[in-house]
This record gives sequence, C-alpha cells and structure tokens, in this order.
Amino acid sequence: MTSIASRASLLHTAVEDLYAGKLDAAARLPRLAEAAAASALAALLRDEADHAAEQARRLAEVAGELGRPKNLWMAGVLDDAERDTRQTQSGALLDIALIGAVRKAKAAEIVSSETAIALARRLDDPTILAAVERNRAEEIATDRALKALLDDLA
Repeated sequence: MTSIASRASLLHTAVEDLYAGKLDAAARLPRLAEAAAASALAALLRDEADHAAEQARRLAEVAGELGRPKNLWMAGVLDDAERDTRQTQSGALLDIALIGAVRKAKAAEIVSSETAIALARRLDDPTILAAVERNRAEEIATDRALKALLDDLA
C-alpha cells in the first residue's frame, strides 16, 4: 500500500476518490432511474448520470493520471439504493427512498470536495480548485432539486 506523505499526494488521492465515485454514479444511476415512478425523478437521475460522467471527465482533465480504486462511500450508498429497489414498494415510497439515498451520496461528495478544495487552495493549484469547486456547486444544486422533489412526494 502506498503511503500518503504530502498535501499534494493527499490532494491527488482526494481527486481520485471523487473521480471513482463519479464513474460509479454514472454507471449505476440509470438503473435507479428505471425504478423511479415519478417522471421528474427518473429524468433527474438520468441527467445526473450524464452529469457525473461529465464531472469525471472534468476531474481527469485537470488532475493527470487517475487510478480508479473503489470509492467505498459511493458504492455503499448505491448498493443501498439498489437494495431499496428490491425491498421497497414501487411508487412514492420507493421514490422517497431513492431520493434519500442519492442525497446521501451528494452530501458525501460535497464534504469530500471541500477537502480537495482546501488542499488545492493551500497548494495554489487553480485548475484543480476550479474543477472541484464547479463540481461541488453542481452537487449542491442537484441536492436542492432532489430536496424539492422529496417535499412534493412525501
């Protein structure tokens, strides 16, 4: 196992983690969209899958070579959401559960982004800083849209 011994290596690891989470979300959110009953939620989840792929590309463009270690928090949240599709009654109940799961992922992404942002500022890396700040702002906007859907469905 590689040792992280500098802010630069920690920043790279943080961006790599965000990147892996984005790729996982891009691959798995379309299946959740298929399970959604509300057309607005299904559309938002499909759009978010496309958006996650775009955000992953953005990170790859500014961060250089990125590995793809499994992102444990994203995988866990998406595993729970997929379990919800099998265990929760279809319709509004499942939609509410899916919104909760995806919002958990957004919260984790926002917090993880803030770590990368702090490191990029400290290291004076404006390209990584701009990419991660943009992704974070987009995550906040998606979370607010999901919250609005939750209020409509609950």
